[in-house]
Amino acid sequence: MRIPFGLFFVFLSTFCHAQNLPAPITNDPDSAVIVYKDIINFWKAFDRSSQEGSQAFEKYYIRPGSNGVKHFIDHNRIVNADSLFGTVQKKRSEYLRVREQTLSIEKVVPQCKAVYYSFEYLYPKAKFPPLYFVIGRFNTGGVSLKAEQIIGAEMNELSNIPYLVAHELVHANQNIPYKYKILLEQCIIEGSADFLGELISGKVASQEPYRYAEGREASLKKDFLRDMELGENDDFANWLNAGKRKDDRPADMGYYIGYAITKAYYEKASDKKKAVYDILNIQDCKEFLKKSGYQPDK
Repeated sequence: MRIPFGLFFVFLSTFCHAQNLPAPITNDPDSAVIVYKDIINFWKAFDRSSQEGSQAFEKYYIRPGSNGVKHFIDHNRIVNADSLFGTVQKKRSEYLRVREQTLSIEKVVPQCKAVYYSFEYLYPKAKFPPLYFVIGRFNTGGVSLKAEQIIGAEMNELSNIPYLVAHELVHANQNIPYKYKILLEQCIIEGSADFLGELISGKVASQEPYRYAEGREASLKKDFLRDMELGENDDFANWLNAGKRKDDRPADMGYYIGYAITKAYYEKASDKKKAVYDILNIQDCKEFLKKSGYQPDK
């Protein structure tokens, strides 16, 4: 039987979905794939786990899971059905507290799509990997890869998800080599994702570093530029991740620093779209810092 040409793509899409093949990357926001079926599967497994134990998660969540679930398995975020079931038993009340909001993910999909359109306008070469919403073990809020983006729905407030999606979308489009393996690079990678994410969504996903920076901008700049000079031995814990810090500053103040450097570069640029291109394609973070004009206050 000959399949009509138009129906062939419907058949192909259905086949890929059924086989859990990776969804395609696209340059068209309208064609961008957003998958949240894993949320429904998780709660089906959750409800049946009281009778079926870990096998409920294997049968209803992991086995039919999307590529996002497979990634969380392969990279030890879910690990396996037994590990997930163990976490559910320990944190049952925490899972139940986020149940309603995770099942409402569909409500923020239009806002996520609006972020895509904004990004395409600023960066016509934008690529949109498939976006998966999954539920893990309360250990991963989001992962951005060139081939896919994954959001841990249990870790994020529903209203904040579009801003996190914006941040991760920028990461997926960055072409910034980790050349020197120093603090400056990682701060610029994260901070520029915050800056461009805010441009396309209207808000930075994690506000705490920015609230802390208010009124402390000059002293933070001085501290960072001093620490940066330590080169290969610079202390990431003072600026990134949740390690021990020297004062009361919150984690990830380096996001704010990278944001401030990127903003300084963007504001100096007469061609804003070219500035966006430059920010996404920084090849030398030290040179970018010089061009930004982000220097100690005199």
